[in-house]
Formats: sequence, C-alpha cells, structure tokens
Amino acid sequence: MIMACFYIFAFVFVLSFVVIVHEGGHFFVARCCGVRVEEFSLGFGKELFGWNDKKGTRWKICLLPLGGYVKMLGDMDAASAKSSTEHVPEELKPYTFLAQKLWKRALIIFAGPATNYIFAVLVLGTVLFCSGKGVLPAIISEVEEGSVAEEIGLLAGDKILSVNGKTVEDFSDIQRAVRLTDFGKDITLTFEREGQVLSATGRPKYMDGYDYPRLGVRTSHTYMEEQDVGFFEAYGLAVKQAYTMTADTLNYIGQVLFHHRPPKEMRGPLGIAEASGDAFLDGIVVLLVFIANISVAVGLMNLLPIPLLDGGHLALYAIEAVRRKPLTEKVQNAVMWVGFSILMGLVGYTFFLDIPRIVQRIIG
Repeated sequence: MIMACFYIFAFVFVLSFVVIVHEGGHFFVARCCGVRVEEFSLGFGKELFGWNDKKGTRWKICLLPLGGYVKMLGDMDAASAKSSTEHVPEELKPYTFLAQKLWKRALIIFAGPATNYIFAVLVLGTVLFCSGKGVLPAIISEVEEGSVAEEIGLLAGDKILSVNGKTVEDFSDIQRAVRLTDFGKDITLTFEREGQVLSATGRPKYMDGYDYPRLGVRTSHTYMEEQDVGFFEAYGLAVKQAYTMTADTLNYIGQVLFHHRPPKEMRGPLGIAEASGDAFLDGIVVLLVFIANISVAVGLMNLLPIPLLDGGHLALYAIEAVRRKPLTEKVQNAVMWVGFSILMGLVGYTFFLDIPRIVQRIIG
C-alpha cells in the first residue's frame, strides 16, 4: 500500500511539473499578445487554495491534480474548446482570445507544446553539461539463450559496427534500430570478431518479460566510457535527443497504424505512473531525464491533429486560414466530440494494456 501511494505521488509530481511548463507557455504568450488570462489552474475540480495576481489572474490548485489549464477571457470551459464574447463587457472584448488575429491565436496555442520542447532541451542539456555523457561501446558481453542473436551466431566479445547499414556508435543504437524495424522484418548486422568484419541477418522476436521485439544481446557497464561535454555540445546533444525521441515516437505510431507492429508497447496513465516511481527510486539525474522525456511526449502528443488537443486547434486554424472564415459552430462541436471520443478510447485502451502487465509485476 505504501509503495502504491509512492508511485501515485511520483506520477502526480511528474505530471504536475510538465503541465505547469505546458500551460506556462500558453500563459506567457497569451499575455504577450494582450489576452487577459482569468485562471491558471493546476488540477481540475474544486479549488483547494489560490490567489489573484495584480493583473487579475486567479492562480489555483484544485482537488484533482491530473493536469491543468489556462482559462482566457471568453473561454467557456477549461479546455478552451469553446470561446465566446457574448457575455464579455464591450470594453474588455479586445482582450479576449477570440478578438486576436489568427496568427496570434495560433501562436498562443503552439506555445504550449513548444515550451515543453524548450524545457526538455534545457533540462537534458544541463544534465549533460553537469554530469557528462556515458558512451557504452556496442560490444556484446552476453548472448541470451534462445534469442535470435544465438540463432545467427553472435558471440560474446563481438563488436557491432552497423545495423541495416547504419553505423552504430553506442550500444543503445542497436536497441533503437531493432525497435524501429517493422515487426516481422529481418535486420542485417555487421560486426567485428577478432579483427574480421562479418555480417549476419536475423529477425528480432518477443521474449519472456519484454513487450517489444529483441535481438537478445547484452553488454556490460564495465565497457562504459565517461566523457565530459562542453556547454554548446551539451545543448546540441539535447536538441538531437529531443528530435530522436520525436522521430522514434512518430515512427512507432506509423508502424502501429499500418499494422507493422502490435501496440503492446503503448503506455497510458498507469504505465507512466509506474515509470515515474521507478525514476524517483533511481535518483535525481534519472528523474530529471525522465521528466524531460515526458515533456517531449506531452509536447508531441499535443501537436497531433486530434480535436481538443493543441494540434486539433491548429488544424482548425489552418482550415480557417484557407477558407478565410472559421468552420460553423455545429461542425466545430462535432469535431470536438470526435476528438473527445478518440482520447477516451486511447486512455481506455492503454489501461487495458497496462493493468495485466502491472499485475504481473506485482505478483511476480
């Protein structure tokens, strides 16, 4: 019971941190654009406590700390799905969200996901600059019994040089290449053994205890090389990491949508809660990197063109720009309901995937 509470606390902490970053982006740009922000809320439901700033914004913490929102003048709900100036006094209408030019509205919406990415780069870059980076050479220390690596003849001591023609610089590059390969497709490895360059082809497969296809090789951290990282290099690497996470996620989504990979690796709120607790237990550096990764994930998800999310709003603004007028209220309402249905379906499906895996972990 104590551990369950700890994991819940870890999840709420990580989620709240990332939500503050995301909504802070909306808030800052909205104010810069002259929009009056009525509420900045961490959580939903009944307000527990709060305060008003000099510009009239109510900052509050609510009962259900699972997300948050920024409510601008004219918004009719916390999700900003509907806005109206009907009940706004005439003198305040210029300060509503709807009164802004289209490019300003788009900028305010885009600011949330953009801030998630900026925050992630700052955190990752700072961690790299302060702690350096560990490079783990792609040297095999163990070949798992029954794995595809054993089947194709890989041995301990082999050094992987490339996967599918792409040069391998770190052991994690092997793992990434395998996970990005369409399930059921062969991969070709080039490796060095006792001075000879050899190659082998095999098909990654699921193994007990793992939710994704594996090659079945391990390495030893005794091979780890610690390297100092300069200031500019650190933030350059951070940008590269954020880009890689985004590209890999989009690749995975594409594989799932086109039935090239089963969706077993998807994680929902329960899976994120589990990972949050594990990150807390692994120390401050791991926790900071995890928060940065979640920030990238939240930023990317919100850029997807799904109604109710920021990307859905941006898609509607693109349509408005082409048509020179917004869609009718009836059409927009229908679109929002579709978006709500998609999101609830995704949450329900990820719960369905998370629960059996977590129960199995608990009972061993």
